Amino acid sequence: MACPTHPETTPPTGPGLQHSPPPDIHGPAAQPPAGSLCQVQAHRLGEPEEAPGLAETVVCESPVELRLNGRSHTILMATPVLLEELALGYCLSEGVVEQAGQVEGMTAGQVELPAIGPAHWVDLCLSPELARRAKLRRMAPAATSCALCGLESFRDLPGQLTPVTGSGLTVDLDCLFGLLGAMEAAQGIFSRTGGTHAAALGTPQGRIMGVAEDIGRHNALDKALGLALRGGGFDPGQCLAMLSGRLSYEMALKVARVGIPLVASVSAPTALCVALLERLNITLVAFCRPPRATVYTHPRRVARPSRPQS
Repeated sequence: MACPTHPETTPPTGPGLQHSPPPDIHGPAAQPPAGSLCQVQAHRLGEPEEAPGLAETVVCESPVELRLNGRSHTILMATPVLLEELALGYCLSEGVVEQAGQVEGMTAGQVELPAIGPAHWVDLCLSPELARRAKLRRMAPAATSCALCGLESFRDLPGQLTPVTGSGLTVDLDCLFGLLGAMEAAQGIFSRTGGTHAAALGTPQGRIMGVAEDIGRHNALDKALGLALRGGGFDPGQCLAMLSGRLSYEMALKVARVGIPLVASVSAPTALCVALLERLNITLVAFCRPPRATVYTHPRRVARPSRPQS
């Protein structure tokens, strides 16, 4: 099925779902991707000598319109890099598709908006039936891909998610801390600006499936998912997720929809997140900061460190 073309810009030759190279996460903090940083003027206060007219580096933020078969579906505010991965991960974690193969192709482009500047779009080709279902739950414009945007009433809150079963995944603390270290090493934008969240997906064997940054923690997870899906060999039931920000209900929903059995964060969970992941048989690890971590649900998946012999 061919997607409609867009007259306002020339779409690139169809990238489809080809494999992308894995992110470079070795050595010092990765170099920020092109297009992720901007320079602004600032005036620094509170120092012995005030410094007016400084050129400060900040993270870029742009509107990103996600389209399904040529029709607008939602608008996200995101760091304008890895946008095809963002779109693919969003469709999976928001329930637009159940597997990456249902996305038949993608095109992307950019336009200029008055008073805003560059704005971006990604158009995903879906079957008519999937596009019709997505239209029934048409998203309203959203700050980030928050897993609840567009719901019209309490009745629409997800209640029928299936618990994760059949995964024999187990990890130890060194595995969690290793994935945390890989995520931190890849935060090139954060190291320059302090303005992004990050997410990483990995295996108990130490393979990094995807790691990404964004101004929004929801977007960062979706980008990491998109990288994992396009990189090949991604089995959600044998992966764990590491996040840099608060673990709240909507983040738990994204992980649950994908079927990842363990999610960890350097930050805190909310009570509703804990309750949801307990019900869905997903292990939740928070305050993951070497040498400690706190396991809130299904601790059997996290091996306890051996105590030194006295």
